[in-house]
Amino acid sequence: MGAGFVRSVQSVVPSTEPGSAWSNRDIGPTLRRFFGAYYNGDVWAVYRRYKNIDVENTGWISYEELQEILLLPEFNLLFIFDVFNKQNALIDARELLVMVCLFSSAKLSEKCQVFTTLFDESHSGVCSGIEVAHYATVCLQVLGRCTGFTVKPKEILAAMQDELCDCLPAYREAANRMGIEVVFKEERIFGQVDVDKVCKTIMTTYEELPIGQDPPPGAVGPPVPDWGHASGSATAAAKSLASSYQPLNRRLTEQELAQMAIMGGLGDEDPDGSQAQALMKEQQAKREQERQAAAAAKAAIKPAKGFMVIHGADFVTISKDIPRFRHTFIKGVAQALDVASGLITIVDIVPGSVVVEFLIHPPTRGGDKRSATELLIALAEQLISSRSTLRRGHFRDFAASAELLVGQTRQSAVHPLAIGTGTICCDQAVQFCNPQSILNEVLARLEIEQKRAEAAEESHRQALLELRKRDESVRALKDLLERRRREEEERKAEEERDAEMKQFGEELRLLEEMRQLRQLQEQQDEHMIKFGSELDQLEEEKRKLEAAGLLEA
Repeated sequence: MGAGFVRSVQSVVPSTEPGSAWSNRDIGPTLRRFFGAYYNGDVWAVYRRYKNIDVENTGWISYEELQEILLLPEFNLLFIFDVFNKQNALIDARELLVMVCLFSSAKLSEKCQVFTTLFDESHSGVCSGIEVAHYATVCLQVLGRCTGFTVKPKEILAAMQDELCDCLPAYREAANRMGIEVVFKEERIFGQVDVDKVCKTIMTTYEELPIGQDPPPGAVGPPVPDWGHASGSATAAAKSLASSYQPLNRRLTEQELAQMAIMGGLGDEDPDGSQAQALMKEQQAKREQERQAAAAAKAAIKPAKGFMVIHGADFVTISKDIPRFRHTFIKGVAQALDVASGLITIVDIVPGSVVVEFLIHPPTRGGDKRSATELLIALAEQLISSRSTLRRGHFRDFAASAELLVGQTRQSAVHPLAIGTGTICCDQAVQFCNPQSILNEVLARLEIEQKRAEAAEESHRQALLELRKRDESVRALKDLLERRRREEEERKAEEERDAEMKQFGEELRLLEEMRQLRQLQEQQDEHMIKFGSELDQLEEEKRKLEAAGLLEA
């Protein structure tokens, strides 16, 4: 099941410690006390009792039928009915049986045997991937009732569809050959051995849950195997209910008996086990003979190779969902030829328009003696007829424009009606040619080709328009770049002029300062000269006065 399923289990039951949803709701611990003392044989006894009561296989259980299936005190039955009933009326039988098995103390492999019996629609002991996913989902839903967690089945199915490939190599091989969706829904691969391998991936998580541990103290003991007397550990209420037991009103069928023998759940219906063992050995021998005969026939007869050329399909569209197209092709061809889907193998899908290379194996069962070549011829005849199963079935959307070729390579392939003698023979008494039908088919193909041509022309026109738009965008971008380049050059030139003007202004300022300094210097020089002249005059007057004696020394 893988890591995704383990995460789902941990999401549903994140904890069982005191204070957790598991502990507070007390549904899980109570169910564990009811069925913790049940082991594998006790679970199968519950199953046999259910099969005896639900003779019409309705899949639903009323409260009165629940009383006959589970010999428990009434308040215990009311508790179970309150938890699992639908609209306060009925209980889903499979959910009830899964709950009894899940909360029992049987081994995990033994529980999976019971689940396989409940969900195996073919009653062959081998489940498909979707059936395994279904019982895993129901187990999670039962646990979800105990914690209040809402389980989304679609998410579980999607996760397990991807994870089962990692758990089982045979499943992965089949998925690569036929597509994962087809194998998940249709191929029966999971026998008991394979289920045990899958169980190993969740064993650690399972053993951490209360349902994977020892029975809790005070667990209610199961009734004795014959359901006629209460066991020594059963409660008094269980004894009183057991006293009202009535014998089974029918025997299990051979198919049910053999199925239960295969799954290990046979009990008092066949005390010595001889009948079930004989049936089981007989079925195993028969299946082995059929398998060997099929393998020998398949090895002795080679498949025929064909090429289905679908002119009206677009490979780009098909390639978006190749698995779905594979499934449609295989189902359509198998339905048209009335053979099993496993006889059709797709080798490759390539463009041109869409070419499907495939193999057809001759059938080896049911008295069908047709060879692979005859199947290809029958397929070609169905392509011609507009009323055929192929043209009206799963493949109808592609068959109208399809052409079938036969050969080992695409280059050497020919029309299947031309193989063998190379002559096409018609029985005039039973076959006729309808011109209107041929004309309608030709017109239909012409219409398809015309639509393809119109689509191609429209695509060409759109491409030209897109090219013109891109050219205009390129020119606009070039103009924008040129304008930005000119603006950048002008900006740089303006910055250079500003820098020159700034430098020139600075030089003018320096020159003005020098002129002012020079002028100031000249004025100072004139003052000094004038002061010197005045000083000389004063000196001269002083000398004259001294000479005249008017001035004392």
